[in-house]
Amino acid sequence: MAGSRHCRLGPASCALALTMLLSLAGCLNDDGGDPAPTAQPAHGGQWLDSGTAWSHGTYVAREGVEECRACHGRDLAGTGGDAGAPGCAGCHAGVSGHPDGWVDGAAHGPAATRPGARCGTCHGADQQGGWTGVACAGCHGAAQDVHPADWGLPELHGAAVLTEGAGCAACHGSDYRGGSAGVSCYACHDGPGGHPAGWVAPARHGLEAAGGGAAGCTYCHGEDHRGGWSGVSCYTCHPGPTGRHGDGYRTPEQHGADVRAGGTAMCVTCHGADLRGGHVGVSCYQCHDGPGGHATGWALPANHGAAAAGAGLAACADCHGADSRGGWSGVSCWACHDGPGGHPAGWATEAGHGADVRSRGPAACAECHGTDLRGGPHANSCWSCHDGPGGHPVDWSQKAAHGSAAVGTGVNDCTACHGADYRGGWSVVSCWSCHYGPSGHPLGWAAKAQHGAFVGLNTPVSCKRCHGNDYLGGTTGVSCNDCHHGIGGHVVTWAFSSQHGDYAMTFGSVSCRTCHGADYRGGWSGISCYRCHDGPNP
Repeated sequence: MAGSRHCRLGPASCALALTMLLSLAGCLNDDGGDPAPTAQPAHGGQWLDSGTAWSHGTYVAREGVEECRACHGRDLAGTGGDAGAPGCAGCHAGVSGHPDGWVDGAAHGPAATRPGARCGTCHGADQQGGWTGVACAGCHGAAQDVHPADWGLPELHGAAVLTEGAGCAACHGSDYRGGSAGVSCYACHDGPGGHPAGWVAPARHGLEAAGGGAAGCTYCHGEDHRGGWSGVSCYTCHPGPTGRHGDGYRTPEQHGADVRAGGTAMCVTCHGADLRGGHVGVSCYQCHDGPGGHATGWALPANHGAAAAGAGLAACADCHGADSRGGWSGVSCWACHDGPGGHPAGWATEAGHGADVRSRGPAACAECHGTDLRGGPHANSCWSCHDGPGGHPVDWSQKAAHGSAAVGTGVNDCTACHGADYRGGWSVVSCWSCHYGPSGHPLGWAAKAQHGAFVGLNTPVSCKRCHGNDYLGGTTGVSCNDCHHGIGGHVVTWAFSSQHGDYAMTFGSVSCRTCHGADYRGGWSGISCYRCHDGPNP
């Protein structure tokens, strides 16, 4: 007990020292000669069992290695020989007791960042070395940093990310937004990929990937560019790693179909807001007259007009909208035309389409409005407003309609459609089908029993509208004097006594009253028998 009071070591240390002394004592003969042939173990049976309370690892972690130097050498490399104390390097990477390769960040880094890590036991609570004399700051920027000094440089942490990839998640979190380290990759980058903010824009990553640049993308996105450790696949947005369109995309069946379905909004990212090339240098105008995709010169009526007339307007709706007022193309048919029909503004007026039809006929209209002019591919029927292709209003065939018009303005305008002889012209509708020519009188009107009877009963006053106030032709160009001796309707030689005199002697003068009046003094004819006679008697 007295001896124990002079021992300044801890119980375990005293035991170790005692064991070592006994061991040394056993190494010599009683006379101090050569070493004994065998050496007795200095440590207990559990000394080499890792993790036990009496293991050497537990002891060293608690007490350090200073006392070990007495037997294992100042450098702990061992004293050599079969009976000598072994060196720590026989099993460990050094006196620390860590396994080989522990100095590699991939080995000690995860252990150091694991919750409950006990590095401070050996390296000191301040990580400045402790009994090991190995400070974290020797390799790292600061004691609390797990990365080497200047780790923030792209050539250091960037290179590590390219080779190790997902290893960063241990400290920075599975979403790389900070984790236990509290440092988010997004603070400087657009994500764990390490690209600068805004990298997703084609003008950034697209230019880098152009040419052979895409080869460098494989470090993170994988050899097949489908994500790799980054989990971001080039195929999410592109048809392949080049970022360009796939083979055959330049055919109308591919890019044309895409544009018709979704417009050109998606194209501007690469081809520019004006679609004249952008950063890819490929302009829509190289092959087309603009983003609409039509061939050069499409604005000419001979091009787009012929196409619209031939195939109809259904296909135009994809780009120009169902109402033909622009759609996604922003180009309205109404900007130049009075609608999708393609006619100029104001075409719906009589002075527009009416004048054109009168001069050329409706044959050209059949392309769009159908051979029967009831709509065709444009679905606009002439019959909607007219009684047919002639362009007359509905019910024009009624006497009160076309008859009044012919009487009022004459029939000269009718020749434009019905021909100079009024027998049909391009309209193929002859006035003679219903009338005695353009006069509008019924068939057989030239007979005395027709127009003669009419004049006798109604007087010729109504005839003035067509034949003129003097009955010499008027708008009809047909003069009563051509066949008669004036408006009375008598034959040209009727004034001769051998004509009207003989008639009166034979038939009497009663029938004369119809025109000359009951008193024979003129009546509606204005010709009095008393002018030449002393009355109705010859």
